[in-house]
Amino acid sequence: MQGHEVHLVYTRLRTEERMLADALRARGFGVRTHADSELVLPLSRERWQDGGPVLMRSMSFTRARYLSSILEVKGSRVLNTAHCIATCGDKALTTLALARAEVPIPWAFVGFEEEACVAQMQERGFPVVTKPVLGSWGRMVARVDGVHAAEGMMSMRFEMGGAQDHVALVQQYIDKPGYDLRVYVIGKSVGGMRRRSEHWVTNTARGAVPERYEVPESHARLAEQAARAVGGEMVAVDLLETRAGEVMVNEINHCVEFARSIEFTGIPLPELMADYVRETLR
Repeated sequence: MQGHEVHLVYTRLRTEERMLADALRARGFGVRTHADSELVLPLSRERWQDGGPVLMRSMSFTRARYLSSILEVKGSRVLNTAHCIATCGDKALTTLALARAEVPIPWAFVGFEEEACVAQMQERGFPVVTKPVLGSWGRMVARVDGVHAAEGMMSMRFEMGGAQDHVALVQQYIDKPGYDLRVYVIGKSVGGMRRRSEHWVTNTARGAVPERYEVPESHARLAEQAARAVGGEMVAVDLLETRAGEVMVNEINHCVEFARSIEFTGIPLPELMADYVRETLR
């Protein structure tokens, strides 16, 4: 692979991107970095740069989706693919892809009007979880415990924001045993982490404490099945475990973040991702 160049597209050169670049260089790759804010790409089949592989690390779902789509038309090999990014970046589409592949998931529905959504919540039974179809880091995720809270939440959902905000995604509330699980799939399952929190939202961005967990074979197979369902090659699959031990897939992250967790898990994710790029080019 000596002499090959990899293009790394980023929003900010965070710890993750710097570690990835170092791992690629250690394997003989040249690395060219591109700020997504500076890219202006013709909508044509004209090849971009040298046509080399692209690691899409944009923090913006919108930019990542468009840039990956354009670059693929130009013949670039983009990791992850535009299809994967578009699917994982939209929680409703993720859920549909998992349902199509018969991956176990919490029940969920999408609605577009306040009264219809509240009525469906009442029929399903409280508590439930509402979340935006687009978004990350646990932002705007809320637990709804009763009809009055549901009316208030849905009123805000449908009276504020733009058209994309006027989509209510409502999901089954899972009574977790104080943690959720994340399995990293880089071609295959390579390890995972447990995120502990006294709060029901267990994102590390919301204060959850990460720790390594040895991924059992059943969890690894489930994560790999979920990754295949969305066309994911380098993804983080979030699992929910009930107090009875049932395991379901919650969400899938197409831009794997690890700066907050790598020291706790010891999983060499940058090196594993660089190895996957090398194997892919072969």
